[in-house]
Order: sequence, then structure tokens, then C-alpha cells
Amino acid sequence: MSAELTAGALAAARNGDTKSLITLRISELKQNAAAKWVFKAMDGSGGVMEGVLASQVARALAAGELPLREGDVVRVSNYSCMQFDSAHKLVVNALEVAASDSGAARDQAAPGAPASAAPGTPGAARTPASKPAMNTPGPTPSPSEHERRTPMPLPLSPVRGGPAAAAAAPPAPSPAAAPIAVRETRANVQPIAALNPYDTQWTIKAKVVRKLPLRSFSGRGGQQQRTFSVELADAQGGQIAATLWREAVDKYYDSMSEGKVYYFSKFNVKVANKQYATLRNDYEIHADGRTEVEEAADQGGIDVSVAADIVPLDRLPAYIGRKTNVDVLGVVLALGPPGTVKRRADNSELPRRDVTIGDTSGRSVVLTLWNDNAHSPLLEGAEGQCLQVTSVRVGDFNGCSASSGMRSTLTLNPETKEGKELRDWYAADGASASFTPLGQAAAAGGEGGRRNKIGFLSDVVVEGPDLPAPDAKATYATLHATVVAINPDQTMYYLANPTSGKKVVEQEGRYWSESEGKFVDSAEHRYVLSAKVADASGEAYVNLFNKEAQLVMGASADDVAALRAGGDEGDARYRAALKAARWQTYVLNVQARSREYQGERRMRYTVMQAYPLDYATESQRLLAAITGQS
Repeated sequence: MSAELTAGALAAARNGDTKSLITLRISELKQNAAAKWVFKAMDGSGGVMEGVLASQVARALAAGELPLREGDVVRVSNYSCMQFDSAHKLVVNALEVAASDSGAARDQAAPGAPASAAPGTPGAARTPASKPAMNTPGPTPSPSEHERRTPMPLPLSPVRGGPAAAAAAPPAPSPAAAPIAVRETRANVQPIAALNPYDTQWTIKAKVVRKLPLRSFSGRGGQQQRTFSVELADAQGGQIAATLWREAVDKYYDSMSEGKVYYFSKFNVKVANKQYATLRNDYEIHADGRTEVEEAADQGGIDVSVAADIVPLDRLPAYIGRKTNVDVLGVVLALGPPGTVKRRADNSELPRRDVTIGDTSGRSVVLTLWNDNAHSPLLEGAEGQCLQVTSVRVGDFNGCSASSGMRSTLTLNPETKEGKELRDWYAADGASASFTPLGQAAAAGGEGGRRNKIGFLSDVVVEGPDLPAPDAKATYATLHATVVAINPDQTMYYLANPTSGKKVVEQEGRYWSESEGKFVDSAEHRYVLSAKVADASGEAYVNLFNKEAQLVMGASADDVAALRAGGDEGDARYRAALKAARWQTYVLNVQARSREYQGERRMRYTVMQAYPLDYATESQRLLAAITGQS
């Protein structure tokens, strides 16, 4: 294929023609301040346009899968032209290098045929062959030729788990519901990895890996509305969540089935909310009444039964408290009996079962399975076998633990590279190995697992109209914070019963406890200290009680009270003690809770635990976190 630049390609793109396969020259390729790969593209007529690589192409470039360099000629098969302010930009979703800057052609070879990069270029060292960044085809003579194209095996987001039984029986069919039409084939089908919010003319062919139960909610004006979500996967290994709203629910909920392949078109692509997303995709699909779903006549070619992105067990502590799920794989070391816990909301019984798994790292973790997974027949006799669980949430119970979720799937002895390696290791050495529980390992590195995840004040500090309701659940964050100010004029302690800590008042040489309704013979001062703390994200006033305040002040409340009662000399020493307490950094576990006082809603931040900053321990924590994110 010639590497001649396409004349008028950029002008056509500005006018909305983005369906043609075009050849361009790339220059000024670099990462901008937002870490996006940007460039300038030139066509055969001398036209120039700024451009940006879509996320999947940028990942391929960063991983060395795409040998793209300054001055290369590229064939662009999937792209869009978007207007930002007054300028047009080319968003490239799929490309392949046609010729290097030395002019050597890189014609596309048949799959498996050897090809080499130009000598002396970075690409020659890191890849033996030119690879397309995505297998999105350009215009083709017929849909059948499009279907025959061989996908490029890029390291795209893996698809987790296989089809599972529906969690709940669907409601009665809606009058608007109808069987989904069967479509032989579709032209212009794009891979899931190419989806982005900058275009709306998308068509994908994907399998419904999981269909979640129907949910109801109150919309505007209190009107009841319904929605449901599905998880989709395609033949190229892409995965994405799709949420169907309003009319789309009536049209497709009853007729859409897990495990079947459909064509989806006329939908919107939006940025995924990472707080709730369980799939590794930056985007998600939103479908409404205009969305079209057609069942594919060809139901083959999409195998998603075993793909997972396994996180080794020794790296799990780095995921404590994160708003993301992980996939785990381990040998079943112990299988607890089935049990139930009672929900507080409705007193219903929730099935659960604890499974202890270990891997080649020599670590083990207790994995709690819930609902249907707790009764899975795969568990019977599973000791000594490999168990893969997807979409697992990591918590800090007993230092470090893991729990399955609504979207978790179980696979026994998965036929994957990781599964085979783990089985071989256990058969050779693992059966006689000793395993250290992750909770013990976390406790050995600090004050329990709660300190493995360090956040910021911004994680809990809320201001303005976003204040939660006074009865809302409190939020917590463990963080590094520095004491920057302590008001010397505050009432920072009170007289208390030494046994119970209840407030007392002095009466005729004894001390009366109103809350306990009795006199006590002695009393002590206890802190109720307010201090201003700060970290890299901001600052806030926090309340510290006796144990935590004593750590910050370096003296008991009785000692500080004695200084304040010591006249001018005592007052000077008191202020010196406050000054000495400033600019010290601690590990704080902070609770944030909304309170209403005289009709005004305020946030109250309380230090629940405080520890001195152990630099050796914190260095180990940072190293573990870096390793866990690599």
C-alpha cells in the first residue's frame, strides 16, 4: 500500500466526512500538561490540523505497542473532528504506522509475517513489527470483508467473568416490549475500546456478559422511573457498562438476555463514575428511547469466560479504601461453613461464606462471599484447587480482607496462564508452604491495616451547598496532617470523673456528676481540644479528645491546667507549650459528620485516632503502594 498522503483529508474531516481511510504525516508529537498525547497532522494538500490520541491509542503508544515517532506517516481508520472553542481538532481512535520519518514504507503484512522498524529508531528496539493501534477498519467493499478482518491483540481492558444467572426475576412484560430483531451483519462496527464522548455515531457488536436487576427510583416531581444496567464485551477484549433508561427499559429489558450478542447503536458515551464503576473503562454507555439494539445472527467470536486482571495477594493492602474493585486468584486453603447475617434495614437473612486463599507470594487472605456466590456449587470440595473471583472489594477488617460484590463471578481452576502457573506451583512447592495472613503483615507494618490507605483532608472536608444531611452517615479518612494553630483562649479541658470520664463540677470539696447522679471524691482534667491542621489539599479545624490531644500537646490536661493557673510565669510557659505543639505531623483518622446548630448546618471533624509519624513505617507503606500500582 502506498504511503502517499491523502489530499484534502483534513478539510473533509472539518466538513464532517470521517468515514474514509486517510493517510497523514504526524509532527510535534508530545504530551501536554493534561498528560494527553497531542500532535499536528498534515495531509496531501498541505492542510494542517492539531490532534489528540484517544486513550486506547495513547496506552498502546506508552506500552511500546505502537511504534509512532515524530515525522511518521500514518493510516487513520477511525477518527472524528471536534471543535474546541474556535479551533478544530482531530481525535484519533485507531491508526497504524505506514512509513517512518526516513521514508521507509511499512506496508501492512499478513498476521504473523515479520516486519521491522527503520534502523536506529526507538521503535526498532521495542517492537519487532509495526502494529496498528486499533483494528477499527476504514471503508470496506462489503460488510463481509469487514467481518473477516483480524483483530489486533492490543493490551486492552480485560473482560471479567462469564455469564451468570439473573439475580432476580424480571417484572411482568411492558406493553411496549417486543422481541429484539435479528440482524445478519452491520457495517461500520467499532470496537468498544474506540468509544469516546466526542462522537455519537457509534455502532458496536458486543455480548451481554451480565444483566443486572431492574431498579426503580423517583425522578423529577416524584415520578417513579426504571433503569437497568448490562456489562458488555466485544471480540477485541474491550468491556464497558451500559445503562438503559426510560423507554429503552420498556423496549429491551424483557427481551435482552445474558450471553447473547447484539448490535448497539444510537447511544451516548459518557465518562464513567469511578465511585460506582467496576469495569476498567474510562467511559460508559447511556441508552434511551432512540437507542437501537438488534440481535446478531452470528453469536460466536466473543469468548469472555476466563479473562481477568489478577492482582497478587501481597499487593491487596495498597487497594484498601480505594473506589475500585480487583480480581484475585488463589489456592483455597480453608473453606468456612455457610452462614447468614441479618440486615438491619429489613431483618432479612443475607447468605455469606468465608474462603481463605493463598498464592505464590506466601500471603493469604480471608475472602467473604455473599448472596448466590456463598452457595456456589463450585466451592464444594474446592480445598487445594485454584479459585478466581472477579470484582472484589478490598477492606481493612482484621488488617486486610476481601469481599465479593453483586457483580463478582467465581471460576474454579481457570484455564489461564496465571491459573496454570499457580496450579503448577502448588503441586510442586505450595502444598507444603506456610502462608502469612495479610492482616498480620499489615499489623506488623504499622497500627493495623487502617493506615495502609492514606488520604487527604479534601476526602472528608465539605463546604458550601454540598453539606450532607445531619442524619447522613459519617465519612472517614486516614491522613497525614500537620498542626498549624491552637487557639490559646479556648476552653480546652474540663473536670471529669477519673473512672468514667463524665463531666463533674466541684461542690464543697467533692465533685458532682450530673449524668451519673452521684458525688465522687476526686477529679481530673480531660482535653476537648480544637486545633487547626493542614495537609497538601487544604486545612480544617478538628476536635481532639483526651488521648489524642495529650499526644499533640505532649502533656496531660492536668499539667496544662496547672500552667494556666500559674500567673504570668505559668501563662508564658503555657503559650510556649502551645507553640511547641505546632508544626508537628501526625497520622490522623478523621471522622466527618454533619450537625445542625440553631438552624445552621455545619460539618464537625473529629480525630478518632492519632499516631506519631513513623518515617520507616511510612516509607514501607509508600513502597508497597507504588508496587501495588505498577
